[in-house]
Amino acid sequence: MTVEGGASGFFERLNRTLSPARFGSYKKQTGHDHDALCKYVWNTLICEALYPSFQILEVGFRNALHSEIAKRSGDQTWLMNGGVFLYEDERDVIAKSRSSALSRIPALSEDILVAEMNFGFWTTLLDARYDTIWHKIIKEVFPNMPRSSRTRKEASKSMNTVRRLRNAALHHHSIWHWSDLQRQHGEMHELIYWICASASKLAKEIDRFPLVYSQGHGHYSELCRRISN
Repeated sequence: MTVEGGASGFFERLNRTLSPARFGSYKKQTGHDHDALCKYVWNTLICEALYPSFQILEVGFRNALHSEIAKRSGDQTWLMNGGVFLYEDERDVIAKSRSSALSRIPALSEDILVAEMNFGFWTTLLDARYDTIWHKIIKEVFPNMPRSSRTRKEASKSMNTVRRLRNAALHHHSIWHWSDLQRQHGEMHELIYWICASASKLAKEIDRFPLVYSQGHGHYSELCRRISN
């Protein structure tokens, strides 16, 4: 089916679909629809390129942390048992996650519940309130973290920086213009290495972010011209 209207019709429909506020935010510098579309496409692909590293970090961190807490507490199913040593807010999150999972599946296991807990839950366990726990497990959770800076505070700072980037990318925010985007990407890979050298090699091998970011929005000019006409 051919849609009438050419470029002007294309951008009118796209602006309506994405919302004037959202698409308009990409037009602030030049005011041109074509330039805005190039930036929108570039931003979308930047977010896509970050996903594999987000995944490896989140899965690696939650598994390492869960395993060490289980070992130190002597309770291999501490999530299923309600995380009794945690503060009330975190226990509430566990309870809600259990309830949500059981509304979709007939039976629950510790492994399923580990995956059910969101990234925010795991990063919260790096808060100062849990400092006493980290004195016992930080070396095992982050075996490759430099000894001179291996503290809960440093790990929390880095993890929460990456969490904010993750949330922005996965919630479709505009991040292409962040001045420290490359630094944050590097910090994510540093965290992965702190947890596991093998996971770090995997993450770097499949990481397309450096290429996509270096290309810039102009790389997509011809593509955007083609689809908008």
